[in-house]
Amino acid sequence: MRTERHRARRLRHAGDQPAELRDALADRFVERRARRHRETRDEILLAAREVLLERGATDLSLREIARRAGFSPGALYKYFDSKDDMVKALADRAMGALLEALAAVPTELAPDERAVEIGLAYLEFARHNPEDVAVVTMHESVAVGPHSSEHEQLEDTVLSVFRDLFSMPQPEDAEFMTYGAWALAQGLATLEQRQRPATAARLRKQQRRLLWAFVNGLKGETPPPETRPAPQVEAQAGGDS
Repeated sequence: MRTERHRARRLRHAGDQPAELRDALADRFVERRARRHRETRDEILLAAREVLLERGATDLSLREIARRAGFSPGALYKYFDSKDDMVKALADRAMGALLEALAAVPTELAPDERAVEIGLAYLEFARHNPEDVAVVTMHESVAVGPHSSEHEQLEDTVLSVFRDLFSMPQPEDAEFMTYGAWALAQGLATLEQRQRPATAARLRKQQRRLLWAFVNGLKGETPPPETRPAPQVEAQAGGDS
């Protein structure tokens, strides 16, 4: 605070300086304040990430976050509107990193190949960044307001693959396929993380084959269960007459 007041006094007493110098001092002051704000926000997010991974989104404690970051609980509201706002900020960062990983998949691949490679890229990301995947999953389990641009880009990246693969006119069809792909990839990532290294390495060799089987299985004409006719159950002999 003393340093900030000193800088403010320097600006006030710069009235006899040339306009260019006054503008430069003002810009430097604003830039330093913005940098301090970003750095402090990053410190709070680091503490929030630790607490989030330890306790989960529902038990996220602002008091504990403030304690670990070295602030009072009330001071956190200078940087975040709410606890959900913190979770959203953490998830946005994780999804931004995941988007960079998925962007490495060549766009010129055939749709079915691209679908498989995106799945493998996600598994590779989850292998090296399990905390980020956990944050994204927790973010999905709580209501945090409108989706961010990172969230929308991530959804569109995967949805577009299935739209191209099946030329689907109905958005809900692509969403259905995306949900299945997400469930499979997340399940494979979780299973790998919970195995011994030797077992995980053996499972990893099967991931491409499983993703291919999933993508090619979607090309079949078998209707989903809710559109099939209900089976006819015959009455058992010897019943009440």
